[in-house]
Amino acid sequence: MAIMFVRAQVISRGAGRSIVSAAAYRHRARMMDEQAGSSFSYRGGASELAHEELALPDQTPDWMRAAIDGRTVAAASEALWNAVDAFEKRADAQLARELIIALPEELTRAENIALAREFVRDNLTSKGMVADWVYHDKDGNPHIHLMTTLRPLTEEGFGRKKVAVTGEDGTPLRVVTPDRPNGRIVYKLWAGDKETMKAWKIAWAETANRHLALAGHEIRLDGRSYAEQGLDGIAQKHLGPEKAALSRRGAEMYFAPADLARRQKMADRLLADPALLLKQLGNERSTFDERDIAKALHRYVDDPADFANIRARLMASDDLIMLKPQQIDAETGKASEPAVFTTREILRIEYDMARSAQVLSERRGFAVSSRHVAAAVKNVETRDPEKPFKLDAEQVDAIHHVTGDSGIAAVVGLAGAGKSTLLAAARVAWEHDGRRVIGAALAGKAAEGLEDSSGIRSRTLASWELIWANGRETLHRGDVLVIDEAGMVSSQQLARVLKIAEEAGTKVVLVGDAMQLQPIQAGAAFRAIAERIGFAELAGVRRQREDWAREASRLFARGEVEKGLDAYAQQGHIIEAGTRAETIDRIVADWSEARKLAIETSVLEGNDGRLRGDELLVLAHTNADVKRLNEALRSVMTGEGALGESRSFRTERGAREFAAGDRIIFLENARFLEPRAPRLGPQYVKNGMLGTVVSTGDKRGDTLLSVRLDNGRDVVI
Repeated sequence: MAIMFVRAQVISRGAGRSIVSAAAYRHRARMMDEQAGSSFSYRGGASELAHEELALPDQTPDWMRAAIDGRTVAAASEALWNAVDAFEKRADAQLARELIIALPEELTRAENIALAREFVRDNLTSKGMVADWVYHDKDGNPHIHLMTTLRPLTEEGFGRKKVAVTGEDGTPLRVVTPDRPNGRIVYKLWAGDKETMKAWKIAWAETANRHLALAGHEIRLDGRSYAEQGLDGIAQKHLGPEKAALSRRGAEMYFAPADLARRQKMADRLLADPALLLKQLGNERSTFDERDIAKALHRYVDDPADFANIRARLMASDDLIMLKPQQIDAETGKASEPAVFTTREILRIEYDMARSAQVLSERRGFAVSSRHVAAAVKNVETRDPEKPFKLDAEQVDAIHHVTGDSGIAAVVGLAGAGKSTLLAAARVAWEHDGRRVIGAALAGKAAEGLEDSSGIRSRTLASWELIWANGRETLHRGDVLVIDEAGMVSSQQLARVLKIAEEAGTKVVLVGDAMQLQPIQAGAAFRAIAERIGFAELAGVRRQREDWAREASRLFARGEVEKGLDAYAQQGHIIEAGTRAETIDRIVADWSEARKLAIETSVLEGNDGRLRGDELLVLAHTNADVKRLNEALRSVMTGEGALGESRSFRTERGAREFAAGDRIIFLENARFLEPRAPRLGPQYVKNGMLGTVVSTGDKRGDTLLSVRLDNGRDVVI
């Protein structure tokens, strides 16, 4: 099961360690230590290496890019750490920080890679750090080793390890002392300190929780320390891959005397207070069964007698509440479903959450005048003079609902129902009324999306909680706190936030889709509150124009896939064929016909037959089918003269032919510099971005891929 394990260590020359040897071991490769004149080879463990990446920040200097250009990941890592080793002159120099992070066993390899990439991007490379990370998986113990530099990259090599702390005006902060009347500049470690490490742990938990939820898992990680969770005394020591694998198989393990003493101390602690384990289970999930209890207990206890004793005390504990008894199959007499339990603390938390919601719902004084609401609606509708639109009655009603007099409001809507648009209008209304509006979401990506779509300044919930705990940017009477994707927020976290808002006199607006995602942690918090206080519902889907298509989208969102497909079948939009080859032939023929029609329409509209590129879309499930379809469709376009001369480029999926006129999709987030396109400066693309190839060569005829993205921006590779 998923465990919260993030450990940091500094790789230091003073401890007799070689940074190149450390990199070679993690990449399971052979590397040459140029300073020592010796090589290290760890290729024997190559089967454990699931993935490797060297992630660079946006502003990577040319010397670094030149050093790694065209190399494998391992060779690029070798070049990086040799450069670090050569730069550091002290015999006791600290060379790198390493994070060892346990990956959730519940996620697939591809899902874990996506999780690691998001964490690296949001917390390291976006801050200017290089992240050299590898994914190891041996005997079902997935984890990553992540090494970061302790100095920033500069055009000359590496910068200082300590940088000045600056104030809001950008000038260095100074501390006045008797011997320095002008003040002494305050410095901090560029690569971060203990507080940075705490923030990384919380960020890892947030990111992992989002990915676990998206994959349909309820289990949750908590980035706080055991002491902060009220679990002081049962902190775990990392077993390492071999012992972890033996533990999962139930095999007898050898522990060093110190380890044995530590585990016995934890067993004694649980014997004295088994409620500690129930508290930990409650932090991870809202409901659980006896098997979950046994798995959690096995993390700490090996002795069968202690295991049975603690388990018996747990099952008899007053803190354990049975929600549903074991279900017995009447025919076989065997258990068909296990008993479901929760804890008394979870019930108390959910009661407190409901009480705070009730108090807020009865609180008044938040009404925005109809005049301000009408002005806000008009502001949003006419913001883009070239694309004015009208909010429909359902959306306007929802805006009036959230800007009403009550201290709490909820909006429930399907994806594509227009929640972002109504929040943009509500923000304008609240700000016209003189209110401060802030936004929050469980994950950083969701918070960023909320800010981009509505203009509401947003952070993650955990980030806000940390800021408020430190006495900064605290909530005040009359403020408005908007929580997006509220269906993903746990009962524990929502209860804490509602209590803070209740005490501050702040209004809370919950936005989400109660049908779409269960929460990551305890209980269906958003759904429970929405049903208690009432809600505005955006039942319409606005991304589809036809009524039947909108209804089909609602069916898909509710999980009624068969009915949704039936709607498309009744409209003649589902076509079956006897073989895969026949299906592909039919798709190519239909696409060709639709393309001709789109070109004719373009001519009639005075666009000279030019297409935007997003009129037609072909989707397939496997990479092999995508390749076959691409080749067939490109053959049609080439025959029509719609594509220019093809050139071969190396991609993550092998060599690909590209020509001017090709449509392409980017499959990864990436930031990079192209030396032959200095005018563009740092470039970036995001996973899912679409574009059209403009050219495949530069003025001299050398290979260079120029792509115009659908948002109008050019990238050159």
